[in-house]
Amino acid sequence: MTVPGPRPADPASRPGGRLRALDALRLLAALAVLAFHFTARDHTRWGALTGTVFPHLSALTAYGYAGVHLFFVVSGVVVTASAAGRGVGAFVASRVSRLYPAYWAAVLLTATLRWLWPGFGDRTPAQVAVNLTMVQDLFGVPRVDGVYWTLWVELQFYLLVVVLLLLGWTRRRLLAAATWVPLLGTALVLAVPPAAGVVTLLGYAPLFAAGIVLHVLHRDGHTVRRWLLLVLNTAQAAVLAALAQAPAVADLVSRTHVSVAVLAAVVTGCVGLVAVTVLVPRVRDLDRRWLTAAGTLTYPLYLTHEYVGWALIEVLAPRAGRWGTLAVTVAGCLALAWGLHRLVERPLQRPFRAWLLARFTRTGGPGPSGAGHRGPMRSRAG
Repeated sequence: MTVPGPRPADPASRPGGRLRALDALRLLAALAVLAFHFTARDHTRWGALTGTVFPHLSALTAYGYAGVHLFFVVSGVVVTASAAGRGVGAFVASRVSRLYPAYWAAVLLTATLRWLWPGFGDRTPAQVAVNLTMVQDLFGVPRVDGVYWTLWVELQFYLLVVVLLLLGWTRRRLLAAATWVPLLGTALVLAVPPAAGVVTLLGYAPLFAAGIVLHVLHRDGHTVRRWLLLVLNTAQAAVLAALAQAPAVADLVSRTHVSVAVLAAVVTGCVGLVAVTVLVPRVRDLDRRWLTAAGTLTYPLYLTHEYVGWALIEVLAPRAGRWGTLAVTVAGCLALAWGLHRLVERPLQRPFRAWLLARFTRTGGPGPSGAGHRGPMRSRAG
């Protein structure tokens, strides 16, 4: 049964074919995580525990952790749109060239800061070298920065996308994956909780699946089954958050005083926020270039904010007070993100992607380069 609804606009009808509001939503997610790390997560960079320094604000920003959940829903939308119409080689080249240049710079910058800064604790050269691969979790190597755990979850989602491309990219297979992967994953996590620590995607699969369904709703229109699948995945994501089955959520609950019921509601709201951004015409069709410009700061901000921010807080807090320190620290982290985007991402992404595509074409790997259907929506994923 099909419910009448507006058909997605043709990409030619919107300049650039981008969902610019989705770019801004990514930056909002990064800022939420930043606020959590600076004002709610337990640490003494301020000279006292954050809950003491920000007794009221920390009660709110503790839920900024859910910016990670927002990231994963957005990634489900954007990566699915990016994969449509591409072969495996083109998809892998796109993702690798998008993720690695800024990541390499962030790893080296953070590792250097940890080596120089008293109290941070350094990483050995061998550990830094493994971190440069982005798969340090696979080998049990300590991360240079704790925030990198989300990248390993993302890579597992990309592997699922590659499997779908190899099988043949169709809407039926896409929706089947968005149905069965989270269902089986949620059942496994609930039955065998340690499984979420082995395959970390399992605890977050419903969020990516919700993004996949939103992409299909945007591209192909509304049906009752698609909306029910979106509700099912949203409910699973909320349950997993409420039960704190994912290791990172369990750590959040143990370190803060968040209410798991409120956290589940916030996670549900994250899916709703992306749905509004993708499906409501007034938001979906916003054509403000500054939204995309803001979105470009997201990935480098996320990669570098934690240790750089903590260092700034340690230096400034005794001199500038809590609010002045917070303002200058956030501004400094944004400035660093802008610099990484301008000096690393912009000059390196396109030539790196072209080099990878040339190698894949010459060697015949990592997979077929045939095309399927191409979705109208293009954005950046972080």
